[in-house]
Amino acid sequence: MDFKQLEAYVQVIEHGSFSKAAETIFVSQPSVSIYINSLEKELGTTLISRSTKDVFPTQAGRIFYENAKELLSVKSNAVLRIKSLSGNFAGSINISASSVPAQYILPEILAEFTDIYPDISFVVKQADTLEVSRSIASQVAEIGFSGGIVENSKCDFTEFMTERMVIIAAPDKGFTSSAEYTLDSLLHENRFISREKGSGTRTQYEAFFVEQNIDIKKINTCLCFDNTQSIINAVMGGLGISMVSELAASAFIKREMVIPLNIKTKLPERKFYYVLKKKFAHSHLVSLFVEFLTNKFCE
Repeated sequence: MDFKQLEAYVQVIEHGSFSKAAETIFVSQPSVSIYINSLEKELGTTLISRSTKDVFPTQAGRIFYENAKELLSVKSNAVLRIKSLSGNFAGSINISASSVPAQYILPEILAEFTDIYPDISFVVKQADTLEVSRSIASQVAEIGFSGGIVENSKCDFTEFMTERMVIIAAPDKGFTSSAEYTLDSLLHENRFISREKGSGTRTQYEAFFVEQNIDIKKINTCLCFDNTQSIINAVMGGLGISMVSELAASAFIKREMVIPLNIKTKLPERKFYYVLKKKFAHSHLVSLFVEFLTNKFCE
């Protein structure tokens, strides 16, 4: 068993295709088939089901996939550590992030980090909090960022920053920033624009509503979006009110395109987390990035 076989197997599983795997690792498709057949012969079991047009792992194949990913990570980490001895920090980090971190937090963080380490690049894919945890657990991404915690025995969630949440409304719909509103009246007497299920934002504000004895079923939810920007646009259009990240809404508040409402009940702070796989040999680049995050937000 060698690393080329492991790499071929991992790429077949992740792409669901022998031909795409071959393109990724720059070998012929027959070579990929030979690698996989050799692995199956050595292990004495079938790793990939070939009974249909789709390519997917068997039960043994799913277990081997996780081990293969970890072995490749150990190899990559060893190479990076040796290179780092000469100050050569280069490579790429795959990130899965929920909407607020992806759109409003990570751009500034990554800009600062790449000023220090210009040869390290990032691939950022946006997903909801649930998908972030799944991508980390399955090793599709190396580090995740989310606005909430979901139960996943394979993931560690570490808080790294907080921010306020705000309820916003369109300025031409009878609301003013000087008036004081009750949470109960706002949610029960106005249309509410919600985030989708699985969103960290929604999980946190619904938990807060329950703490405040708000009956969630009685909230007049008129729209549901899978990203914060669409919600802000809908609020600006006068479709309803919503509770969003203050960080996401700040530019629109400054330009008076939406107004933050003054609520008698103090609104909660929202926590943000970076997510790593438990008991996993993270690459040297990921460790370097986590160290940067810790230094930046724990000062």
